[in-house]
Amino acid sequence: MKQYNIFGGVDDVGNTSPTRKEVFNDYDGFVEKFKPKKTTDDCYTPPAVYDAVLGFCREMGWVTDTTEVVRPFFPGGDFERHHYPEGCVVVDNPPFSIYSKVVRWFVAHGVRFFLFGPQLTIKVKGADVCFMPIDAKITYVNGAVVSTGFVTNMMPGVRIWTAPKLVRALKDAAPKAKTTPKNTYPDSVLTTALVGKIARREVDLMIKSDQCHEVQNVEALRHAGKSLFGGGGWLLSERAAAERAAAERAAAERAAAERAAAERAAGTAIKLTAEELEIIRKLK
Repeated sequence: MKQYNIFGGVDDVGNTSPTRKEVFNDYDGFVEKFKPKKTTDDCYTPPAVYDAVLGFCREMGWVTDTTEVVRPFFPGGDFERHHYPEGCVVVDNPPFSIYSKVVRWFVAHGVRFFLFGPQLTIKVKGADVCFMPIDAKITYVNGAVVSTGFVTNMMPGVRIWTAPKLVRALKDAAPKAKTTPKNTYPDSVLTTALVGKIARREVDLMIKSDQCHEVQNVEALRHAGKSLFGGGGWLLSERAAAERAAAERAAAERAAAERAAAERAAGTAIKLTAEELEIIRKLK
């Protein structure tokens, strides 16, 4: 086998490697080729997340001290050839690229399962299973953050479930994001940041000079070693405080209305056919 310099060499089958100039001009692209890609097939499940899911299965009574829990999905494994003891339960995170195939195979072979699945494509057409599209934002071992749902064949007669206990368990298991605590001010305190928040929604708020008193800080914050955000603010009269509170509510309502309008504008109003409405009429 021939060896050659990666800059400007030719391999045994005639492929030409890049020249130094080409690599220099596209160094980021060159390096990117050698970086491992984050795909949903390489998302190794964090132990804390798996333990939370397994704990949920125990709480539901699907897994007991005598139940054999099977995890057939691992590098180089073949889930179709794996041994499934009688009465076992598969609790695992399959490669999302073959998710539908896995669900159909387990259903067809009578294997009980509780599986991770892709949130947006969690539904498997015609499968008699329970879908839990709970949109759990799970950070997997490879760093990929994937919207995750779940599916099981251990809830006969149930097709869709939000599984609030599972949602809570996953929230408790996931690493907590660091947040900056925000101060909550009484209506009688006004800051420039709050004025800006109200103004952005085009809500009219006018405070007269005899209705406010300029301050650099308030005693409660000063005692805690903190200060008013934005370099100070104003103390308001009772009347001005009421107007400030009303303006803040109006701004919040307008913000909610704008978000709703944006969602409607971005989407398409869906209408059902007479046949579809007839199907709905016949449902229990």
